[in-house]
Amino acid sequence: MLSSNPYPELVKRFANQQVVTIATGATCAYLGDERNLREFLVADEVARWLRRAGHTVIFYLIDDSLDPLNFRQLRVAVNKDEKLIEQYKNWCGKPISQLPDPWGCHESYAAHFEEELLNRLHRLDCHPTLVTTAKLYERGVYTPYIRLVLTRYDEIFEFLRTNFEGYKPEKLLWPLCPHCLYIHETDIKKIDKGLVDIHCHSCEQHSSVTFEELQCKLNWKLDCAVRWAYFKIDAEPFSKSYLEPQTGSFAVAQALSREYFGGHKVLPIQYGLVNMEKKFSNTLLASLPGSVLRSLLVDRPATDFKLTRDLLVTAASRYTVMPGLSYLDFIKQLLPMWLLTPQSLTREQRDLLSHGIAFGRHFLDWEAHLPLPTRESIEVEQPAVLSLVHTLLGRVIRLRENSELTSEQFQQSLSGLIDCLGSHKGPTLHRLRILVGQEQGLPAGRFLFLLPLEYLRLLEYMVHLYLQSVGETVSIQEEDPSALSIVSGATQMRAIA
Repeated sequence: MLSSNPYPELVKRFANQQVVTIATGATCAYLGDERNLREFLVADEVARWLRRAGHTVIFYLIDDSLDPLNFRQLRVAVNKDEKLIEQYKNWCGKPISQLPDPWGCHESYAAHFEEELLNRLHRLDCHPTLVTTAKLYERGVYTPYIRLVLTRYDEIFEFLRTNFEGYKPEKLLWPLCPHCLYIHETDIKKIDKGLVDIHCHSCEQHSSVTFEELQCKLNWKLDCAVRWAYFKIDAEPFSKSYLEPQTGSFAVAQALSREYFGGHKVLPIQYGLVNMEKKFSNTLLASLPGSVLRSLLVDRPATDFKLTRDLLVTAASRYTVMPGLSYLDFIKQLLPMWLLTPQSLTREQRDLLSHGIAFGRHFLDWEAHLPLPTRESIEVEQPAVLSLVHTLLGRVIRLRENSELTSEQFQQSLSGLIDCLGSHKGPTLHRLRILVGQEQGLPAGRFLFLLPLEYLRLLEYMVHLYLQSVGETVSIQEEDPSALSIVSGATQMRAIA
């Protein structure tokens, strides 16, 4: 068994193997919430480590699309819409690959949710190759394996009984009823001379079909062993329950593979279970950048954990989304500024903005906005300090109007402006931070460079109007901004000191 951080060890395991094949499995009967993504992302992370080490990696996502739809899956798939549940409930028991798409946009029910899952994974930069098992069965890929199971049916049952005490499979394969096309309540009554007798408890019909006519799917553990043999799979993620040595799916499938299907050996990669507070279900993809959610699920893949508000806020405070800025700091400090000029953002920045807005709403109980200063936040300050704020804003605006000025050049010039405030720098910058909602935010040089120019002009005008209303003389210096001297403001401060 691999350690809680298996990636370096996996690279060593396959050091002498150029091509490595990794597989994951799913039944695409509904989308589910983000907890279900861990298996696929862990497999993809293994693939990344191996590729970086120079291996060629094939990564399959295998949909068990002949599985019958059950009522619980249907309820989740249609978001518990009672009208849709009533409309489609008779579908339960039929293979999802043979059901129409309820929304009419794909060739089948299975195809609809296959694309939904792939789209979700693509948002997390995970790009497996989809394999839908119904197509494999239709094309006859499983035919020799099914024939083997049929001809050695009793022997395989005895093998399982002898080697896996406590494991008693209901059946080794599930026939599709030729009459009603249900698969969930069919039994094989007899196998003799190339014929299979089937009884369907759904329609109460009895059928006798040849091996060639039989439509069926293998028991999942047998199916697992077959796909390992056919695709030459080298590694696959499993949760702890599947790795239980007596009746777990991995142990049983590995034994069946060894005894009947060529003995292809597969390396199990253990991944831990993810629990989640119900209220956060289906909020993570909207609230976290893909890299952050991915990191949560793959950094310690074997560890069980619960996704809580505190854990997510802590993760947001630790994950860097741009130089010197964590995701949480971005939400509190930079995001409000970006709201004012969405048209100037890149696609990546708009995505980050969208995630940040959702994170604030779901996990911080905070609606993103860039506040304009209130009258109270202006009135409580001494007019002399506001005069310095006003003058500083005027000089900042002139600097910013030079569109060729880089961030570094701006901050160098601004440093000189701030130094001219002398002992009055503290109260001036403190009041400016309050006015723009950056009390605990970015350094002054950063937020004054990032705030939209229109916002700074509006702020300067509001302070200007207030100073006029209280009879304060407002003087805007006309010197070169690079040699700014905030004389009038400093003089006023000295006068009241």
